[in-house]
Amino acid sequence: MEKKTKQSFFWLTPLVIILFTLLISGCPKKQTVSPFEEKKESSETISTSQTTAQKPAPSEPTEQPSPPIRSTPLPSPTLSPPSQPIREAGPSAPEAIPDPITNGLILLNPAILQHAKIIQSRLAELGLYKAAVDGVWGKMSRASLKIFKQQNSLGSSDQWDKETQVLLFRGTSPIAGQGPTANGSILLNPAVPQDAETIQTRLAELGLYKGAIDGIWGKGSQAALKSFREKNSLGSVDQWDKETQVLLFIGTSK
Repeated sequence: MEKKTKQSFFWLTPLVIILFTLLISGCPKKQTVSPFEEKKESSETISTSQTTAQKPAPSEPTEQPSPPIRSTPLPSPTLSPPSQPIREAGPSAPEAIPDPITNGLILLNPAILQHAKIIQSRLAELGLYKAAVDGVWGKMSRASLKIFKQQNSLGSSDQWDKETQVLLFRGTSPIAGQGPTANGSILLNPAVPQDAETIQTRLAELGLYKGAIDGIWGKGSQAALKSFREKNSLGSVDQWDKETQVLLFIGTSK
């Protein structure tokens, strides 16, 4: 009995070895990892995970603004100074002229009532004449004139002359419209040669009188005066009056 048992064990042993061999060969081999490699692999895994966590997620691509285009500035145009306005041709207005009395072209005469009033008025403005402005050339008028001449180094007489007249009216404005002639305080008389010369001179300045300045009030002077009156709506006659004189010497037209 014991012999049979040993024989059967003898035959089973090779069979168990074969089965064990087949079993081992059929199982997958497990790789052996050293502790050092396992530690290195774990540290690499942690580092990779941290890097992945710190790396921001890729954002959507945004459109970058294009750089500004630099344009070359154009040179500014050179502005030319404004041209003077073109004036239409037409009759020019009479020019202002100095008053003939203030510049001595017409010499006043104290013996004439109207002239004496002008002189008295001027002396009264200067505080030298205290009497009435009545055109009577008496003692008070001569005394005032004498004081004026002494104050201005013109002598100690009461004689009236051109130098005294010019100096007496020096403080007044000599422009047209502000003198005794232009404002009509003294009315000129074309029959007086001296007055006629003054009128002829003014008409010649306006281009209306072409004759000689001789103080003779003839046809040429009368025609020039008539033309002036027509241009200024004063009628078509050669009449001389205060309105005509003021308009002729004031330097403006109606």
